[in-house]
Amino acid sequence: MRNTRTLRTAALLLAVALGLSACGDPALDRGGYKVAKEMEALTPVDPVDIRKLIWPEQDYLGLAYDDTITSGMERAQKFGEKVGKEHNLLKYFEEFGATFNTEENQTLWDEGFLPFVDVEPMEGTLREFADGHFDDEIRSYALQVKKANIPLAYSFGHEMNGWWYPWGYCSRKGHETNSGEEKTGENLGRACVGESKDNKPEDFVDAWRHLHDIFVDMGVGNVIWVWSPNTAKEDDIPPLKEFYPGDEYVDWIGVSGYMNEDKDPNSPIFKRDDKIVNRVFGDLFKELKTFTKKPIIVAETGSTATERKQWDIANLIKASAKRPDMLGFVWFNIEKEEFGKKTDFRIDARPDSLKMYRNIFNAPKWDSKFGFNPKQLINDD
Repeated sequence: MRNTRTLRTAALLLAVALGLSACGDPALDRGGYKVAKEMEALTPVDPVDIRKLIWPEQDYLGLAYDDTITSGMERAQKFGEKVGKEHNLLKYFEEFGATFNTEENQTLWDEGFLPFVDVEPMEGTLREFADGHFDDEIRSYALQVKKANIPLAYSFGHEMNGWWYPWGYCSRKGHETNSGEEKTGENLGRACVGESKDNKPEDFVDAWRHLHDIFVDMGVGNVIWVWSPNTAKEDDIPPLKEFYPGDEYVDWIGVSGYMNEDKDPNSPIFKRDDKIVNRVFGDLFKELKTFTKKPIIVAETGSTATERKQWDIANLIKASAKRPDMLGFVWFNIEKEEFGKKTDFRIDARPDSLKMYRNIFNAPKWDSKFGFNPKQLINDD
């Protein structure tokens, strides 16, 4: 075990400082940070102390947007004004190899958002990442993040257990239709094309660890590492544990799943489902608990624009507030076109869903459980 790696693990620092070894990872207990009578007695993570952000007292309230970071922030701010509730986590997407945008991320941080980036390795195989073919790009990005000296939630190769990205796993679902016929063209899962079809779970693990170690060796201590599996269920997909880099390489488990309503022409168009969160995420949560106790955030979710949407929103918010193992969610607040089909995931896609969202956060019971200024949290000692 390399000292450089373990020194960057906030949970381990707390365990040593608080003498909590028998109870497991203290970051699992939101009161864990309160066990120490004086926070300043603990050794901070250099250069910026992100421990309070790894598991804050209140839940994160996040939004995800496409396009530029700035446009996403502006849309998030306008939406916050519309519902009367400020959000504090802004997720954006970028291809691996892009330059870390210090100015836009700094603005996000100054405006009360924790920046959260999904880095997508569209080019190159996982094995090439693990074997060091992209080390120059990794070091350049890591250096920029270090110089920025602001907290960053960072996820590499999200939804790695799905078939739709080139870094994913090629399951039967990726190359067959429901009738068992072969998919062709843009509908073919990208993990089932070219060299990507040979991706193995251990390739993802090796790539993640290699990238992580470069960051750590360069002294980058301001990153929250987010491992982000999808709720995909296929008999031939390996267990999630095989894709997991290990607790010393991960700070958050960032699950991804959608509350889509399948319209059966023989069934009512609308059916309220108060167990939707458990139906979508329950099996994944249970599987995660078999090999890790790291905190969970729903890193990407949404609901189709039907009458059920308002109740999906309500159930997600209440589940996050009630579950001790969840630290919030990120709503994919975008109207997206994929495979020639448009889906409107936006909360304000329907007046009733917007009203539900606004009303929930007008209720002190739920409002008090979400939202805080990340910058203020780590600066208030």
